[in-house]
Amino acid sequence: MNKKMNKKKILILVTIVLIIVLSVVFSILYTKNVSVRSFFDEYIFRKNITENTLPKIYRGNGYSFVFNDNIVYLEKGVLTFYNKSADKLASLDLDISEPIFASSGKFLCIAEKSGNKIYLISNRSLVWQKEIDGKISSISINSNGYITASISDTTYRTICKVFDVSGSELLTTYHAKSYVISSTISNDNKFLALAEADFSGITIQSSIRIISIDKALSNSSDTIEYNYLAPIGDLIINIKYCNGSLVCLYDNHIDIIKDNSVSEVVNFKVANILFADINNKLIQIEKISTGLLSSKFELQILDIPSLEKKVYTLDKEPKSIEVFGNIIAVNFGTEILFINNYGWLIKDYTSYQEVQSIMLSNNLASIVYKDKIEFLSL
Repeated sequence: MNKKMNKKKILILVTIVLIIVLSVVFSILYTKNVSVRSFFDEYIFRKNITENTLPKIYRGNGYSFVFNDNIVYLEKGVLTFYNKSADKLASLDLDISEPIFASSGKFLCIAEKSGNKIYLISNRSLVWQKEIDGKISSISINSNGYITASISDTTYRTICKVFDVSGSELLTTYHAKSYVISSTISNDNKFLALAEADFSGITIQSSIRIISIDKALSNSSDTIEYNYLAPIGDLIINIKYCNGSLVCLYDNHIDIIKDNSVSEVVNFKVANILFADINNKLIQIEKISTGLLSSKFELQILDIPSLEKKVYTLDKEPKSIEVFGNIIAVNFGTEILFINNYGWLIKDYTSYQEVQSIMLSNNLASIVYKDKIEFLSL
């Protein structure tokens, strides 16, 4: 009896080990080998999707955006909400003709481009709306509904205002010589980071400023937590807080600011980076030379701040990338790969015509053409 029990235990143990080994081998082959990945995605996982097989709406001259589990469409002052099946859910009247969108979590911020109106929406309800002096050039929002609005056409190059989720104005910063290129608020609502560029000299001077919101609210005379001047000529493009670190994307490199210390993590010329962006990770595509006449391309997903890397091999050069949350869309023109932050393919979408644009949430993608928008669940 004991021998039979021991044999049964050994058989179970061997089976478990075999499953683990096969899973590891499959994961390596699936991630590294394009042919293996293509076969399993097409014939086993059925991840291949083609144009005209998805829910869709027809569009006129309006503007669309993906927000949480909805796609919103703004036309003639009416913002319409659709679910992933393209069913109309609700609508709001907004006095906006050309919008700027920003979203995070359940919040959506919409402002009038070069105008003075700004709206905060939660789920499908209007939370607050305001009119601001000056012309709004950009907006950002964190997961708690805190908003920054950069304003031009005043006596300053840029004014940046911060609002909390109730619409109360928390602080205002004034920039006499520089333009605010990007702004972000930490997820704990404690810090406002501003990426600025001064174009008044012969060369560009970019800088990063981190401001304590708590100190500003207590009327402290020194609200600056950290101030960094980038090397002359480096143009700042985007900044974002990721896991307590501030990721700074320039036109030629990427820095991370952590505990008031800056370090370069990627140099585009050295690494031959074609595209880079920030979602919850640092996302980049690198061209890897494999010979005199051949190259391959890697989608690289770097954890912040550890820089642990996951790689997804691409068999051709992409035209662009879009990122949001945990999703990466790699656009080849008539094919789009939707990949998550773990480096796994979610969907492979092919079209009969060039895609005009792609917009993402963690659960939904909109594929925009001239006359229609297709809805892809992720």
